[in-house]
Amino acid sequence: MTTLIKDLFNQSVEYLQHQDVFHGHGVELAEDEIVLLFMHVLQVGFASLNQMTEETISPALQKDVEQVLHQRVAEKIPMAYLVGFSVFAGLKFNIDQRALIPRSPFVELIDLGFNPWVDLNATEHILDLCTGSGCIGLAIAHYFPTVKVDLADLSTDALALAAENVADLKLQQQARCLHSDLFSELRGQYGLIVSNPPYVADDEYNELPVEFSHEPKMALVSQHQGMEIPIKILYQAADYLTEDGCLFLEVGYNDAVLSRVLPEVEFEWIEFSVGGQGICVFNRSDLLKYRPLFKEFLDTHVA
Repeated sequence: MTTLIKDLFNQSVEYLQHQDVFHGHGVELAEDEIVLLFMHVLQVGFASLNQMTEETISPALQKDVEQVLHQRVAEKIPMAYLVGFSVFAGLKFNIDQRALIPRSPFVELIDLGFNPWVDLNATEHILDLCTGSGCIGLAIAHYFPTVKVDLADLSTDALALAAENVADLKLQQQARCLHSDLFSELRGQYGLIVSNPPYVADDEYNELPVEFSHEPKMALVSQHQGMEIPIKILYQAADYLTEDGCLFLEVGYNDAVLSRVLPEVEFEWIEFSVGGQGICVFNRSDLLKYRPLFKEFLDTHVA
């Protein structure tokens, strides 16, 4: 008996919907995960998959689908790791356990070209700090071909993955990977700095769904309520920005925590039309203005 792709797809979605798994690693729904799975098994892009719904799927490929689904449920491994890629800002990124799975409201800012804060057409150098897979910086480079992007991370494993994505997206002329503990090995100034650093507190990490345990802990956890690394970035960033440059810093659902530990700082939190939260923006002058407050926090809480 033959099986149509659309029938197996719908059966797979229904199966996953009734399992105890967490969706949120670059996807929102069980259906999103099954799209990734079928793209992987059939070795096609999203557009081609949509045109294949009435085709039959071989017993061998059907077995492949079932095996991956079983592993997804049994081991709670995020689907993106099982298939080896994720889609971010409309681009396909290689992904594995060397880096976090791409997911960020930065997508909307990239779509807007960071207007009205930054004119990317007049911006030469961009830094993606704590770059992981490189997804944010490389998406900017892809859609704005006049910019040069530095991808910086402390993890050499993550940088190796980012380098693979640089090559696959053919962005070698625009992007380079730099090994650096935050700004320690960086030189020069940038018109735009974007960063999605670790911002999860230890106690929060221990309560996350099992799926998060498959991601590198160093990319998730920061000390002192998750705020040590974000505030280090706030403290140092002004030295690496041009006069009219801006820092965009993501702390996700911990936006209220950052505001609470720095009560005298006026944060500009970006409102997103398609969901997401927790990205603040600072120009260089405001970073300098509040630098004593950032230093006070670090002096008090960080040895």
